[in-house]
Amino acid sequence: MLHKHIARHTKKYVKHITKYLYERDTFFATIAVFVFLIVLGMIPINFYVLNPMKLALKDFDFNDIAYAKLEKTADVPVDKRIVVVNTGHLDRAELGFLIEKVSGYNPKVIGLDIFFAGTREPDKDSILREALKKTKNLVGVSVGAWDKHGFTIEKNNFDSVITKRGYANLIGEEIGTIRYYSPFEKVGDEKYPQITTAIIKEFDHEAYEKLEKRHKEQEFINYKRRVNNDVKQYQIIESEDMMADNVDSNLLKNKIVLLGYINHDHNDVEDKKFTPMNDKFAGKAIPDMNGIIVQANIISMVLDQDYIHKTPKWVAWLMAIVIGWIHMSLFIRYYLESHIWFHLVAKLAQLFSVIFFAYVGIFAFDKFEVKLDMKYTLYVIALAVDVIYFYEAFVGWLHRKFGYQTIFGHHHNPLEHEKHHTNDHNKHETTTHEPTTHEHH
Repeated sequence: MLHKHIARHTKKYVKHITKYLYERDTFFATIAVFVFLIVLGMIPINFYVLNPMKLALKDFDFNDIAYAKLEKTADVPVDKRIVVVNTGHLDRAELGFLIEKVSGYNPKVIGLDIFFAGTREPDKDSILREALKKTKNLVGVSVGAWDKHGFTIEKNNFDSVITKRGYANLIGEEIGTIRYYSPFEKVGDEKYPQITTAIIKEFDHEAYEKLEKRHKEQEFINYKRRVNNDVKQYQIIESEDMMADNVDSNLLKNKIVLLGYINHDHNDVEDKKFTPMNDKFAGKAIPDMNGIIVQANIISMVLDQDYIHKTPKWVAWLMAIVIGWIHMSLFIRYYLESHIWFHLVAKLAQLFSVIFFAYVGIFAFDKFEVKLDMKYTLYVIALAVDVIYFYEAFVGWLHRKFGYQTIFGHHHNPLEHEKHHTNDHNKHETTTHEPTTHEHH
């Protein structure tokens, strides 16, 4: 009996929501929401300047919660294929000695995440130049820039002796959280690799070929490991320990060794980036990850073939259309039949939908590493209520001008109903109390 009771009530609520689902006006009102979205997207005005709330949420992604609060990566083991050597603030001569020392431990590839712009002291430059020239398995870093001519590479002072290079740029680092990177960029007529891509090519050619065959202009970074005072999910060696040979002789052998800067002070933001692993997933104030650790996360992801699967854009739009259509049906039902409850029901439905669909997105990302793009769905639900008022006015004009048949009318609106009731009452008063003329004889 219980299941029949549940089924009966479920059917009742579904019918309640979908009563106007197949009405022509519901369909056209839903289309109006998307037209409004497209028009807004075409306006070149920077509305973020006008809306501080939008500015605060500009760099927010619901999936960040999976990293910041759900401890998505707490049990991820240390990646022993990668060793990071902290270069600190060594000068160029000291870096040259460090590179030679690291090379003596026979790593498979050395990635140097330091850009050298211009000349410095000639004797120190000479020491570094000689070390770079001798280290054949070293991948150096370039810095690029996007402009109207495409992607251009800045000149590195030691380009002549660094035969393998890749650019260090990460997408979004100038404005906010690093979520994507570009494995390749076109420089002139050549395909130029990002530094992690160049390192992977030297370390694991099969993984490199699989990355290349994905043909992705951008890859979503699947962060798994962090390095801070509490957690070290990459092996870190300080430069002074390296120079003093306080390192196991097998620790670096046949590994990827990344040379770059790491600061251990939480408040020291030098060469740090905002990432989804930031404990403050909204309103981020302090960057949380050194650039060399971001690069290490990218390398781990590609070696493990552990990519985030992002749903195609058409899936996002299809979800927005279907879910927006159902919400529009519900909103129109209350708008026409129970207008006194319309705003309460609409706001509650919007609140519930935001929470529910955000949870669905976070769950899919956390458990299946699938990134659902729910923003269009949430935009449509948020705009639907206001569009109904515009749509009603528009079809009302069509009805008066061309006789367009619509389910919208004034009977549902309490203010209009009161206005018509008052007019009818006044008319009645005028009729019943109209003075009569009596003929006297």
